Amino acid sequence: MKYVFALMLGMGLSGCTANDWVDAASGIMQATEKQEQDARNKRIKAANKAAGY
Repeated sequence: MKYVFALMLGMGLSGCTANDWVDAASGIMQATEKQEQDARNKRIKAANKAAGY
């Protein structure tokens, strides 16, 4: 319960709205997904190159 209170207090004192926090979290998640997709594409290209495709 104290973690929820600390989170609420932090959000209140930071001056950011809930929408700001959601936008920030969304941006972080999209960047993470893009990085994972790029890494996956590099592995696929390397595997195809090694297989002679």
